[in-house]
Amino acid sequence: MHRYRPYWSLAGILILGTVLRFAQLEAKPVWLDEILTGLFSLGRSYENIPLDAVLPLAQFIDIFTLNLTASCQQIAQTVATESTHPPLFFCLTHEWLRGNGDSWIWQARSLSALFGLGAIAAMYGLNRIAFSRQAGLMGAAAIAVSPFAVYLSQEARHYTLPMLLVILSVSGLIQIQKDLLHRGKVRPWVGITWAIFNTLGLYSHYFFLLAWVAELFTIFALSLGQYLHPERLRLEQQSSSAPPKKMVTWLSLGGYSLLPLLLYLPWLPTLHNHFSRPETDWFKPFEPSWVDSVTPIFQTLAGWVVMVVTFPVENQPLWIVIPSVILMLLCWGYFLLSIVPRLKAVLTSQSTRLSGLTLLVFTVVILLEYLILVYGLGKDITSAVRYHFIYYPVICALLGASLTMTPPNPLTKTRFSILARAGGLRPYSPTLQGAGAGSYLIPAFLIVGLISSVFVVSNWVFQKSYDPAGVAQQLNLEPTVPLVVVVGYENMQEVALGLSFALELDKIRGGNLPETGWAFMTRSPSYQSVWEKLGSVSGLPSSAVNLWIVAPGLRQREYPPQLGLGDRLCNLDPSQYYRLGIPYQLYRCGREEN
Repeated sequence: MHRYRPYWSLAGILILGTVLRFAQLEAKPVWLDEILTGLFSLGRSYENIPLDAVLPLAQFIDIFTLNLTASCQQIAQTVATESTHPPLFFCLTHEWLRGNGDSWIWQARSLSALFGLGAIAAMYGLNRIAFSRQAGLMGAAAIAVSPFAVYLSQEARHYTLPMLLVILSVSGLIQIQKDLLHRGKVRPWVGITWAIFNTLGLYSHYFFLLAWVAELFTIFALSLGQYLHPERLRLEQQSSSAPPKKMVTWLSLGGYSLLPLLLYLPWLPTLHNHFSRPETDWFKPFEPSWVDSVTPIFQTLAGWVVMVVTFPVENQPLWIVIPSVILMLLCWGYFLLSIVPRLKAVLTSQSTRLSGLTLLVFTVVILLEYLILVYGLGKDITSAVRYHFIYYPVICALLGASLTMTPPNPLTKTRFSILARAGGLRPYSPTLQGAGAGSYLIPAFLIVGLISSVFVVSNWVFQKSYDPAGVAQQLNLEPTVPLVVVVGYENMQEVALGLSFALELDKIRGGNLPETGWAFMTRSPSYQSVWEKLGSVSGLPSSAVNLWIVAPGLRQREYPPQLGLGDRLCNLDPSQYYRLGIPYQLYRCGREEN
Protein backbone atom coordinates (compact mmCIF):
# COMPACT_ATOMS: atom_id res chain seq x y z
CA MET A 1 0.00 0.00 0.00
CA HIS A 2 2.89 2.35 0.83
CA ARG A 3 4.30 2.13 -2.69
CA TYR A 4 0.98 3.28 -4.17
CA ARG A 5 0.76 6.33 -1.91
CA PRO A 6 2.40 8.74 -4.45
CA TYR A 7 -0.16 7.72 -7.07
CA TRP A 8 -3.06 8.28 -4.67
CA SER A 9 -1.56 11.69 -3.89
CA LEU A 10 -1.25 12.45 -7.60
CA ALA A 11 -4.88 11.39 -8.12
CA GLY A 12 -5.96 13.81 -5.37
CA ILE A 13 -3.94 16.62 -6.98
CA LEU A 14 -5.54 15.89 -10.36
CA ILE A 15 -9.03 15.94 -8.82
CA LEU A 16 -8.31 19.31 -7.22
CA GLY A 17 -6.91 20.61 -10.52
CA THR A 18 -10.03 19.37 -12.35
CA VAL A 19 -12.39 21.16 -9.96
CA LEU A 20 -10.48 24.44 -10.24
CA ARG A 21 -10.27 24.31 -14.04
CA PHE A 22 -13.84 23.27 -14.80
CA ALA A 23 -15.62 25.35 -12.14
CA GLN A 24 -17.83 28.03 -13.75
CA LEU A 25 -16.09 27.34 -17.04
CA GLU A 26 -18.77 29.08 -19.11
CA ALA A 27 -19.55 31.86 -16.65
CA LYS A 28 -16.95 34.35 -17.87
CA PRO A 29 -17.80 36.44 -20.94
CA VAL A 30 -16.17 35.53 -24.24
CA TRP A 31 -13.45 38.03 -25.08
CA LEU A 32 -11.80 39.12 -28.31
CA ASP A 33 -9.18 36.36 -28.66
CA GLU A 34 -11.69 33.65 -27.83
CA ILE A 35 -13.93 35.00 -30.57
CA LEU A 36 -11.08 34.33 -33.01
CA THR A 37 -10.63 30.82 -31.59
CA GLY A 38 -14.32 30.12 -32.10
CA LEU A 39 -14.44 31.59 -35.58
CA PHE A 40 -11.48 29.63 -36.97
CA SER A 41 -12.09 26.40 -35.00
CA LEU A 42 -15.71 26.24 -36.11
CA GLY A 43 -14.47 26.25 -39.71
CA ARG A 44 -15.51 29.87 -40.36
CA SER A 45 -13.60 32.90 -41.56
CA TYR A 46 -13.91 36.67 -41.71
CA GLU A 47 -15.79 36.24 -44.99
CA ASN A 48 -18.75 34.83 -43.04
CA ILE A 49 -19.22 38.09 -41.13
CA PRO A 50 -21.65 40.50 -42.85
CA LEU A 51 -20.24 44.02 -42.94
CA ASP A 52 -21.53 47.55 -43.63
CA ALA A 53 -25.21 46.70 -43.16
CA VAL A 54 -27.64 46.81 -40.21
CA LEU A 55 -28.92 43.26 -39.70
CA PRO A 56 -30.71 41.38 -36.91
CA LEU A 57 -28.37 40.49 -34.06
CA ALA A 58 -29.32 36.82 -34.43
CA GLN A 59 -27.72 36.76 -37.87
CA PHE A 60 -24.33 37.50 -36.32
CA ILE A 61 -24.82 34.93 -33.56
CA ASP A 62 -25.53 32.26 -36.19
CA ILE A 63 -21.95 32.63 -37.44
CA PHE A 64 -20.83 30.58 -34.43
CA THR A 65 -22.13 27.24 -35.66
CA LEU A 66 -19.91 24.34 -36.62
CA ASN A 67 -19.04 23.97 -40.29
CA LEU A 68 -18.93 20.19 -40.59
CA THR A 69 -17.43 20.34 -44.09
CA ALA A 70 -14.32 22.21 -42.98
CA SER A 71 -11.04 20.28 -42.94
CA CYS A 72 -7.79 20.91 -41.08
CA GLN A 73 -6.21 21.98 -44.35
CA GLN A 74 -8.92 24.61 -44.87
CA ILE A 75 -8.58 25.82 -41.29
CA ALA A 76 -4.80 26.05 -41.68
CA GLN A 77 -5.25 28.13 -44.82
CA THR A 78 -7.70 30.45 -43.07
CA VAL A 79 -5.36 30.86 -40.10
CA ALA A 80 -2.43 31.53 -42.44
CA THR A 81 -4.24 34.40 -44.17
CA GLU A 82 -6.46 35.82 -41.42
CA SER A 83 -4.52 35.23 -38.22
CA THR A 84 -0.99 35.34 -36.81
CA HIS A 85 -0.80 31.86 -35.28
CA PRO A 86 0.15 28.33 -36.33
CA PRO A 87 -2.74 25.95 -37.04
CA LEU A 88 -2.44 22.92 -34.71
CA PHE A 89 -4.60 24.21 -31.84
CA PHE A 90 -7.41 25.32 -34.17
CA CYS A 91 -7.47 21.95 -35.96
CA LEU A 92 -7.58 20.06 -32.66
CA THR A 93 -10.34 22.32 -31.36
CA HIS A 94 -12.35 21.80 -34.55
CA GLU A 95 -12.24 18.03 -34.06
CA TRP A 96 -13.15 18.48 -30.40
CA LEU A 97 -16.15 20.64 -31.32
CA ARG A 98 -17.50 17.84 -33.50
CA GLY A 99 -18.50 16.12 -30.26
CA ASN A 100 -21.94 16.53 -28.75
CA GLY A 101 -22.72 19.74 -26.90
CA ASP A 102 -24.82 22.83 -27.30
CA SER A 103 -22.26 25.47 -26.34
CA TRP A 104 -19.14 25.93 -28.44
CA ILE A 105 -17.81 28.20 -25.71
CA TRP A 106 -17.88 25.46 -23.06
CA GLN A 107 -16.49 22.87 -25.46
CA ALA A 108 -13.57 25.06 -26.59
CA ARG A 109 -12.70 26.05 -23.03
CA SER A 110 -12.99 22.47 -21.83
CA LEU A 111 -10.29 21.40 -24.29
CA SER A 112 -7.94 24.03 -22.86
CA ALA A 113 -8.83 22.81 -19.37
CA LEU A 114 -8.01 19.23 -20.36
CA PHE A 115 -4.62 20.32 -21.70
CA GLY A 116 -4.15 22.09 -18.36
CA LEU A 117 -4.87 18.82 -16.54
CA GLY A 118 -2.41 17.07 -18.81
CA ALA A 119 0.19 19.65 -17.77
CA ILE A 120 -0.32 18.68 -14.10
CA ALA A 121 0.29 15.00 -14.84
CA ALA A 122 3.23 15.82 -17.13
CA MET A 123 4.76 18.02 -14.41
CA TYR A 124 4.79 15.02 -12.10
CA GLY A 125 6.61 13.06 -14.80
CA LEU A 126 9.13 15.85 -15.42
CA ASN A 127 10.13 16.26 -11.78
CA ARG A 128 10.03 12.49 -11.24
CA ILE A 129 12.64 12.10 -14.01
CA ALA A 130 14.61 15.17 -12.97
CA PHE A 131 14.54 14.88 -9.16
CA SER A 132 12.32 12.52 -7.18
CA ARG A 133 8.74 11.35 -6.58
CA GLN A 134 8.32 13.98 -3.85
CA ALA A 135 9.48 16.71 -6.22
CA GLY A 136 7.09 15.33 -8.85
CA LEU A 137 4.13 15.56 -6.49
CA MET A 138 5.12 19.02 -5.32
CA GLY A 139 5.56 20.27 -8.88
CA ALA A 140 2.16 18.85 -9.83
CA ALA A 141 0.56 20.48 -6.77
CA ALA A 142 2.22 23.81 -7.55
CA ILE A 143 0.81 23.96 -11.07
CA ALA A 144 -2.57 22.55 -9.93
CA VAL A 145 -3.26 25.47 -7.56
CA SER A 146 -1.36 28.16 -9.47
CA PRO A 147 -3.74 31.03 -10.28
CA PHE A 148 -1.81 31.66 -13.50
CA ALA A 149 -2.29 28.06 -14.67
CA VAL A 150 -5.99 28.06 -13.75
CA TYR A 151 -6.48 31.35 -15.60
CA LEU A 152 -4.90 30.00 -18.80
CA SER A 153 -6.81 26.70 -18.50
CA GLN A 154 -10.18 28.47 -18.47
CA GLU A 155 -9.64 30.33 -21.73
CA ALA A 156 -10.40 28.98 -25.20
CA ARG A 157 -6.90 29.87 -26.36
CA HIS A 158 -3.72 28.04 -27.30
CA TYR A 159 -1.69 28.45 -24.11
CA THR A 160 -2.18 25.22 -22.17
CA LEU A 161 -1.35 23.08 -25.23
CA PRO A 162 2.15 24.55 -25.71
CA MET A 163 2.59 24.56 -21.92
CA LEU A 164 1.97 20.81 -21.92
CA LEU A 165 4.35 20.36 -24.85
CA VAL A 166 7.04 22.44 -23.12
CA ILE A 167 6.84 20.13 -20.10
CA LEU A 168 7.07 17.03 -22.29
CA SER A 169 9.90 18.51 -24.35
CA VAL A 170 11.89 19.57 -21.29
CA SER A 171 11.39 16.08 -19.86
CA GLY A 172 13.07 14.80 -23.00
CA LEU A 173 15.83 17.38 -22.55
CA ILE A 174 16.49 16.14 -19.00
CA GLN A 175 16.58 12.54 -20.21
CA ILE A 176 19.00 13.48 -22.98
CA GLN A 177 21.32 15.09 -20.45
CA LYS A 178 21.20 11.97 -18.29
CA ASP A 179 21.81 9.74 -21.29
CA LEU A 180 24.86 11.76 -22.30
CA LEU A 181 26.20 11.62 -18.77
CA HIS A 182 25.59 7.96 -17.95
CA ARG A 183 25.54 6.26 -21.35
CA GLY A 184 27.66 8.56 -23.49
CA LYS A 185 24.95 8.54 -26.18
CA VAL A 186 21.29 9.42 -26.68
CA ARG A 187 18.93 6.50 -27.04
CA PRO A 188 17.04 6.76 -30.36
CA TRP A 189 13.57 6.59 -28.80
CA VAL A 190 14.47 9.47 -26.46
CA GLY A 191 15.80 11.66 -29.28
CA ILE A 192 12.91 10.95 -31.65
CA THR A 193 10.25 11.52 -28.96
CA TRP A 194 11.94 14.79 -28.01
CA ALA A 195 11.95 15.90 -31.66
CA ILE A 196 8.25 15.03 -32.02
CA PHE A 197 7.26 17.09 -28.97
CA ASN A 198 9.28 20.04 -30.28
CA THR A 199 7.68 19.78 -33.71
CA LEU A 200 4.17 19.74 -32.25
CA GLY A 201 5.11 22.70 -30.07
CA LEU A 202 6.30 24.73 -33.05
CA TYR A 203 2.95 24.13 -34.76
CA SER A 204 1.00 25.06 -31.61
CA HIS A 205 2.42 28.53 -30.81
CA TYR A 206 5.15 30.76 -32.21
CA PHE A 207 6.58 31.36 -28.74
CA PHE A 208 7.59 27.70 -28.69
CA LEU A 209 10.45 28.77 -30.96
CA LEU A 210 11.93 30.45 -27.90
CA ALA A 211 11.73 27.20 -25.93
CA TRP A 212 13.25 25.15 -28.75
CA VAL A 213 16.20 27.54 -29.12
CA ALA A 214 16.64 27.63 -25.33
CA GLU A 215 16.81 23.84 -25.20
CA LEU A 216 19.48 23.71 -27.91
CA PHE A 217 21.51 26.39 -26.14
CA THR A 218 21.15 24.58 -22.81
CA ILE A 219 22.56 21.34 -24.23
CA PHE A 220 25.45 23.23 -25.83
CA ALA A 221 26.21 25.36 -22.75
CA LEU A 222 26.23 22.51 -20.23
CA SER A 223 28.22 20.22 -22.52
CA LEU A 224 30.76 22.95 -23.17
CA GLY A 225 31.00 23.65 -19.44
CA GLN A 226 31.65 20.00 -18.69
CA TYR A 227 34.32 19.87 -21.40
CA LEU A 228 36.14 23.06 -20.35
CA HIS A 229 35.80 22.66 -16.58
CA PRO A 230 35.21 18.97 -15.81
CA GLU A 231 36.23 19.35 -12.15
CA ARG A 232 34.47 22.67 -11.53
CA LEU A 233 31.24 21.46 -13.18
CA ARG A 234 31.05 17.92 -11.92
CA LEU A 235 27.31 17.46 -12.31
CA GLU A 236 26.85 13.91 -11.08
CA GLN A 237 28.93 10.86 -10.40
CA GLN A 238 29.42 9.57 -13.92
CA SER A 239 29.14 5.83 -14.44
CA SER A 240 32.51 4.23 -14.99
CA SER A 241 30.97 1.94 -17.57
CA ALA A 242 29.73 4.82 -19.72
CA PRO A 243 31.43 4.75 -23.11
CA PRO A 244 33.31 7.85 -24.19
CA LYS A 245 31.42 10.41 -26.21
CA LYS A 246 32.07 9.96 -29.92
CA MET A 247 31.48 12.12 -32.93
CA VAL A 248 28.59 9.89 -34.00
CA THR A 249 26.81 10.70 -30.72
CA TRP A 250 26.94 14.41 -31.38
CA LEU A 251 25.91 13.94 -35.00
CA SER A 252 22.84 11.97 -33.90
CA LEU A 253 22.03 14.62 -31.29
CA GLY A 254 22.36 17.28 -33.97
CA GLY A 255 19.92 15.32 -36.12
CA TYR A 256 17.37 15.09 -33.30
CA SER A 257 17.79 18.83 -32.67
CA LEU A 258 17.30 19.88 -36.30
CA LEU A 259 14.51 17.45 -37.16
CA PRO A 260 11.78 19.83 -35.85
CA LEU A 261 13.14 22.60 -38.05
CA LEU A 262 13.01 20.35 -41.12
CA LEU A 263 9.42 19.36 -40.34
CA TYR A 264 8.56 23.04 -39.78
CA LEU A 265 9.93 24.22 -43.14
CA PRO A 266 6.49 24.22 -44.89
CA TRP A 267 5.22 26.80 -42.37
CA LEU A 268 8.31 29.02 -42.24
CA PRO A 269 7.13 31.39 -45.06
CA THR A 270 3.86 31.89 -43.17
CA LEU A 271 5.78 32.60 -39.97
CA HIS A 272 7.83 35.27 -41.76
CA ASN A 273 4.66 36.84 -43.13
CA HIS A 274 2.89 36.77 -39.76
CA PHE A 275 5.79 38.44 -37.98
CA SER A 276 5.35 41.62 -40.03
CA ARG A 277 1.53 41.68 -39.96
CA PRO A 278 -0.12 44.83 -38.51
CA GLU A 279 -1.97 42.67 -35.96
CA THR A 280 1.29 42.43 -33.99
CA ASP A 281 1.72 46.21 -33.79
CA TRP A 282 -0.02 46.30 -30.41
CA PHE A 283 3.22 44.94 -28.94
CA LYS A 284 4.77 48.34 -29.67
CA PRO A 285 4.15 51.31 -27.30
CA PHE A 286 1.47 53.70 -28.60
CA GLU A 287 3.44 56.79 -27.63
CA PRO A 288 7.02 55.67 -26.83
CA SER A 289 8.71 57.39 -23.90
CA TRP A 290 11.50 56.71 -21.40
CA VAL A 291 9.00 54.88 -19.22
CA ASP A 292 8.73 52.17 -21.87
CA SER A 293 12.38 51.25 -21.32
CA VAL A 294 11.75 50.14 -17.72
CA THR A 295 8.12 49.03 -17.91
CA PRO A 296 8.94 45.53 -19.28
CA ILE A 297 11.06 44.82 -16.21
CA PHE A 298 8.21 45.63 -13.82
CA GLN A 299 5.72 43.76 -16.00
CA THR A 300 7.91 40.68 -15.88
CA LEU A 301 8.21 40.89 -12.10
CA ALA A 302 4.44 41.28 -11.85
CA GLY A 303 4.08 38.18 -14.02
CA TRP A 304 6.24 36.21 -11.59
CA VAL A 305 4.09 37.36 -8.66
CA VAL A 306 0.78 36.27 -10.20
CA MET A 307 2.19 32.83 -10.98
CA VAL A 308 2.00 32.20 -7.23
CA VAL A 309 -0.47 34.64 -5.66
CA THR A 310 -3.25 36.81 -7.09
CA PHE A 311 -5.72 38.82 -5.04
CA PRO A 312 -8.39 41.25 -6.34
CA VAL A 313 -6.87 44.57 -7.44
CA GLU A 314 -8.64 45.25 -10.76
CA ASN A 315 -11.72 47.51 -10.78
CA GLN A 316 -11.90 47.38 -6.98
CA PRO A 317 -12.22 50.18 -4.41
CA LEU A 318 -9.04 51.30 -2.68
CA TRP A 319 -10.01 49.66 0.61
CA ILE A 320 -9.73 46.32 -1.23
CA VAL A 321 -6.86 47.18 -3.58
CA ILE A 322 -4.40 48.37 -0.92
CA PRO A 323 -4.71 45.35 1.44
CA SER A 324 -4.65 43.01 -1.57
CA VAL A 325 -1.43 44.49 -2.93
CA ILE A 326 0.22 44.43 0.51
CA LEU A 327 -0.80 40.81 1.12
CA MET A 328 0.38 39.75 -2.34
CA LEU A 329 3.79 41.35 -1.83
CA LEU A 330 4.13 39.91 1.68
CA CYS A 331 3.24 36.40 0.50
CA TRP A 332 5.53 36.61 -2.50
CA GLY A 333 8.37 38.02 -0.41
CA TYR A 334 8.00 35.23 2.16
CA PHE A 335 7.98 32.56 -0.55
CA LEU A 336 10.95 34.13 -2.33
CA LEU A 337 13.09 34.34 0.81
CA SER A 338 12.16 30.78 1.76
CA ILE A 339 12.65 29.21 -1.66
CA VAL A 340 15.93 30.86 -2.74
CA PRO A 341 18.12 28.90 -0.27
CA ARG A 342 16.28 25.71 -1.22
CA LEU A 343 16.86 26.44 -4.89
CA LYS A 344 20.53 26.95 -4.11
CA ALA A 345 20.49 23.54 -2.44
CA VAL A 346 19.00 22.00 -5.60
CA LEU A 347 21.83 23.52 -7.65
CA THR A 348 24.58 22.36 -5.29
CA SER A 349 23.42 18.87 -4.32
CA GLN A 350 25.25 16.21 -6.31
CA SER A 351 22.03 14.25 -6.96
CA THR A 352 20.01 17.20 -8.33
CA ARG A 353 22.64 19.52 -9.79
CA LEU A 354 22.39 18.34 -13.40
CA SER A 355 18.60 18.69 -13.63
CA GLY A 356 18.57 21.92 -11.62
CA LEU A 357 21.16 23.56 -13.85
CA THR A 358 19.38 22.34 -16.98
CA LEU A 359 16.09 23.94 -15.92
CA LEU A 360 17.76 27.11 -14.68
CA VAL A 361 19.83 27.65 -17.85
CA PHE A 362 16.72 27.00 -19.96
CA THR A 363 14.78 29.66 -18.04
CA VAL A 364 17.59 32.23 -18.16
CA VAL A 365 17.99 31.79 -21.92
CA ILE A 366 14.28 32.38 -22.51
CA LEU A 367 14.37 35.51 -20.37
CA LEU A 368 17.32 36.74 -22.45
CA GLU A 369 15.28 36.03 -25.58
CA TYR A 370 12.47 38.13 -24.12
CA LEU A 371 14.92 41.00 -23.60
CA ILE A 372 16.06 40.72 -27.22
CA LEU A 373 12.48 40.85 -28.46
CA VAL A 374 11.60 43.78 -26.21
CA TYR A 375 14.68 45.97 -26.55
CA GLY A 376 16.13 44.70 -29.82
CA LEU A 377 13.02 44.29 -31.97
CA GLY A 378 10.66 46.64 -30.13
CA LYS A 379 8.08 43.90 -29.44
CA ASP A 380 7.03 44.23 -25.79
CA ILE A 381 5.68 40.73 -25.21
CA THR A 382 5.72 41.36 -21.46
CA SER A 383 2.76 43.74 -21.83
CA ALA A 384 0.32 40.82 -21.51
CA VAL A 385 0.91 38.63 -18.46
CA ARG A 386 -0.27 35.51 -20.31
CA TYR A 387 2.80 35.62 -22.57
CA HIS A 388 5.00 34.35 -19.76
CA PHE A 389 3.39 30.94 -20.26
CA ILE A 390 6.26 29.53 -22.31
CA TYR A 391 8.75 29.31 -19.44
CA TYR A 392 6.21 29.16 -16.62
CA PRO A 393 6.17 25.31 -16.46
CA VAL A 394 9.92 25.23 -15.79
CA ILE A 395 9.43 27.76 -12.98
CA CYS A 396 6.89 25.32 -11.48
CA ALA A 397 9.34 22.45 -11.85
CA LEU A 398 12.04 24.37 -9.99
CA LEU A 399 9.50 25.41 -7.33
CA GLY A 400 8.46 21.79 -6.85
CA ALA A 401 12.05 20.65 -6.44
CA SER A 402 12.94 23.55 -4.15
CA LEU A 403 9.94 23.08 -1.86
CA THR A 404 10.96 19.47 -1.20
CA MET A 405 14.60 20.34 -0.56
CA THR A 406 15.93 20.93 2.93
CA PRO A 407 18.10 24.06 2.82
CA PRO A 408 21.57 23.82 4.35
CA ASN A 409 21.85 25.08 7.92
CA PRO A 410 25.04 27.16 8.02
CA LEU A 411 25.95 26.03 11.57
CA THR A 412 25.26 22.37 10.82
CA LYS A 413 27.14 22.61 7.55
CA THR A 414 30.22 24.10 9.27
CA ARG A 415 30.29 21.48 12.02
CA PHE A 416 29.79 18.65 9.55
CA SER A 417 32.55 19.97 7.28
CA ILE A 418 35.02 19.98 10.18
CA LEU A 419 34.12 16.40 11.10
CA ALA A 420 34.21 15.36 7.46
CA ARG A 421 37.72 16.66 6.94
CA ALA A 422 38.85 14.96 10.16
CA GLY A 423 37.22 11.62 9.36
CA GLY A 424 37.58 11.55 5.57
CA LEU A 425 33.79 11.63 5.03
CA ARG A 426 31.94 12.99 1.97
CA PRO A 427 31.28 16.73 1.94
CA TYR A 428 27.98 17.99 3.33
CA SER A 429 25.20 17.82 0.74
CA PRO A 430 21.56 18.85 1.20
CA THR A 431 19.06 16.16 0.33
CA LEU A 432 15.54 15.93 -1.00
CA GLN A 433 13.04 15.33 1.76
CA GLY A 434 9.41 14.38 1.89
CA ALA A 435 6.50 16.70 1.30
CA GLY A 436 6.55 17.76 4.92
CA ALA A 437 9.86 19.57 4.61
CA GLY A 438 9.79 23.28 5.25
CA SER A 439 7.34 23.35 8.23
CA TYR A 440 4.70 25.92 7.28
CA LEU A 441 6.12 26.82 3.88
CA ILE A 442 4.44 24.12 1.81
CA PRO A 443 0.95 24.41 3.42
CA ALA A 444 1.14 28.21 3.14
CA PHE A 445 2.19 27.97 -0.51
CA LEU A 446 -0.68 25.64 -1.40
CA ILE A 447 -3.32 27.52 0.59
CA VAL A 448 -2.38 30.88 -0.93
CA GLY A 449 -2.45 29.31 -4.39
CA LEU A 450 -5.84 27.72 -3.74
CA ILE A 451 -7.37 31.00 -2.51
CA SER A 452 -5.91 32.83 -5.51
CA SER A 453 -7.35 30.22 -7.88
CA VAL A 454 -10.80 30.69 -6.34
CA PHE A 455 -10.50 34.39 -7.17
CA VAL A 456 -9.65 33.39 -10.76
CA VAL A 457 -12.67 31.10 -11.04
CA SER A 458 -14.87 33.89 -9.63
CA ASN A 459 -13.54 36.35 -12.26
CA TRP A 460 -12.21 38.73 -9.62
CA VAL A 461 -8.69 38.69 -11.08
CA PHE A 462 -7.12 38.54 -14.57
CA GLN A 463 -9.94 40.72 -15.86
CA LYS A 464 -9.92 41.93 -19.46
CA SER A 465 -9.45 45.59 -20.39
CA TYR A 466 -12.43 45.13 -22.72
CA ASP A 467 -15.34 44.01 -20.56
CA PRO A 468 -17.96 42.43 -22.86
CA ALA A 469 -20.43 41.77 -20.05
CA GLY A 470 -20.16 45.31 -18.69
CA VAL A 471 -20.51 46.83 -22.15
CA ALA A 472 -23.55 44.67 -22.93
CA GLN A 473 -25.26 45.72 -19.69
CA GLN A 474 -24.85 49.39 -20.61
CA LEU A 475 -25.98 48.86 -24.20
CA ASN A 476 -29.15 47.31 -22.78
CA LEU A 477 -29.88 50.50 -20.86
CA GLU A 478 -33.60 50.47 -21.75
CA PRO A 479 -34.59 46.85 -22.51
CA THR A 480 -38.03 47.64 -23.91
CA VAL A 481 -36.76 50.17 -26.47
CA PRO A 482 -35.67 48.89 -29.93
CA LEU A 483 -31.91 48.99 -30.20
CA VAL A 484 -29.38 49.49 -32.98
CA VAL A 485 -25.64 49.08 -32.30
CA VAL A 486 -23.09 50.26 -34.86
CA VAL A 487 -19.43 49.33 -34.46
CA GLY A 488 -16.90 51.33 -36.43
CA TYR A 489 -14.03 49.12 -37.53
CA GLU A 490 -10.66 49.57 -39.17
CA ASN A 491 -9.46 45.95 -39.00
CA MET A 492 -10.88 42.54 -38.24
CA GLN A 493 -9.57 42.64 -34.68
CA GLU A 494 -12.09 45.40 -33.99
CA VAL A 495 -14.80 43.30 -35.66
CA ALA A 496 -13.94 40.40 -33.34
CA LEU A 497 -14.13 42.77 -30.37
CA GLY A 498 -17.60 43.87 -31.51
CA LEU A 499 -18.69 40.24 -31.82
CA SER A 500 -17.74 39.65 -28.18
CA PHE A 501 -20.13 42.47 -27.24
CA ALA A 502 -22.81 41.00 -29.53
CA LEU A 503 -22.64 37.57 -27.88
CA GLU A 504 -23.10 39.06 -24.42
CA LEU A 505 -25.92 41.34 -25.58
CA ASP A 506 -27.68 38.36 -27.14
CA LYS A 507 -27.68 36.62 -23.74
CA ILE A 508 -29.36 39.64 -22.16
CA ARG A 509 -31.88 40.56 -24.87
CA GLY A 510 -33.09 37.07 -25.64
CA GLY A 511 -36.78 36.24 -25.31
CA ASN A 512 -39.60 38.69 -26.02
CA LEU A 513 -37.60 41.91 -26.06
CA PRO A 514 -37.72 44.14 -29.15
CA GLU A 515 -35.57 43.29 -32.16
CA THR A 516 -31.94 44.33 -31.94
CA GLY A 517 -30.09 45.60 -35.00
CA TRP A 518 -26.32 45.28 -35.32
CA ALA A 519 -23.82 46.59 -37.85
CA PHE A 520 -20.10 46.76 -38.51
CA MET A 521 -19.24 49.82 -40.62
CA THR A 522 -15.80 50.64 -41.89
CA ARG A 523 -14.29 53.84 -40.48
CA SER A 524 -11.79 54.20 -43.29
CA PRO A 525 -10.73 56.83 -44.27
CA SER A 526 -12.62 58.48 -41.36
CA TYR A 527 -15.78 58.21 -39.27
CA GLN A 528 -17.49 60.49 -41.75
CA SER A 529 -18.05 57.43 -43.92
CA VAL A 530 -19.91 55.79 -41.00
CA TRP A 531 -22.14 58.83 -40.47
CA GLU A 532 -23.04 58.85 -44.17
CA LYS A 533 -23.93 55.13 -44.22
CA LEU A 534 -26.24 55.56 -41.25
CA GLY A 535 -28.44 57.85 -43.35
CA SER A 536 -29.23 55.02 -45.78
CA VAL A 537 -30.37 52.52 -43.14
CA SER A 538 -33.91 51.20 -43.69
CA GLY A 539 -36.32 48.72 -42.14
CA LEU A 540 -36.34 50.36 -38.70
CA PRO A 541 -39.35 50.09 -36.36
CA SER A 542 -41.69 53.06 -36.30
CA SER A 543 -41.18 53.60 -32.56
CA ALA A 544 -38.30 55.45 -30.91
CA VAL A 545 -34.92 53.75 -31.24
CA ASN A 546 -31.75 53.80 -29.15
CA LEU A 547 -28.63 54.03 -31.29
CA TRP A 548 -25.26 53.14 -29.78
CA ILE A 549 -22.08 54.07 -31.63
CA VAL A 550 -19.06 51.98 -30.63
CA ALA A 551 -16.15 53.97 -32.01
CA PRO A 552 -12.57 52.72 -31.45
CA GLY A 553 -10.12 55.61 -31.65
CA LEU A 554 -12.76 58.36 -31.43
CA ARG A 555 -12.56 60.95 -28.66
CA GLN A 556 -15.67 62.06 -26.80
CA ARG A 557 -15.68 65.56 -28.27
CA GLU A 558 -15.53 64.11 -31.79
CA TYR A 559 -18.95 62.47 -31.57
CA PRO A 560 -21.39 64.60 -33.66
CA PRO A 561 -24.23 66.16 -31.63
CA GLN A 562 -26.74 64.76 -34.15
CA LEU A 563 -26.81 61.84 -36.57
CA GLY A 564 -29.26 60.69 -39.18
CA LEU A 565 -30.50 57.11 -38.91
CA GLY A 566 -32.52 56.41 -41.99
CA ASP A 567 -35.20 59.10 -42.22
CA ARG A 568 -35.07 60.18 -38.58
CA LEU A 569 -32.82 62.39 -36.48
CA CYS A 570 -30.83 61.06 -33.54
CA ASN A 571 -29.60 63.32 -30.72
CA LEU A 572 -26.53 62.63 -28.59
CA ASP A 573 -27.29 61.89 -24.94
CA PRO A 574 -24.38 63.52 -23.06
CA SER A 575 -25.09 61.51 -19.91
CA GLN A 576 -24.60 58.18 -21.70
CA TYR A 577 -20.96 58.16 -22.76
CA TYR A 578 -18.77 55.31 -21.59
CA ARG A 579 -15.29 54.01 -22.13
CA LEU A 580 -14.50 50.43 -21.13
CA GLY A 581 -11.38 49.98 -23.22
CA ILE A 582 -13.06 51.67 -26.19
CA PRO A 583 -15.61 54.54 -26.28
CA TYR A 584 -19.31 54.13 -26.98
CA GLN A 585 -22.04 56.77 -27.03
CA LEU A 586 -25.84 56.66 -26.94
CA TYR A 587 -28.01 58.57 -29.43
CA ARG A 588 -31.77 58.79 -28.97
CA CYS A 589 -33.72 58.58 -32.21
CA GLY A 590 -37.32 59.81 -32.32
CA ARG A 591 -40.35 58.08 -33.76
CA GLU A 592 -40.82 57.77 -37.50
CA GLU A 593 -42.74 60.75 -38.86
CA ASN A 594 -45.89 59.88 -40.84
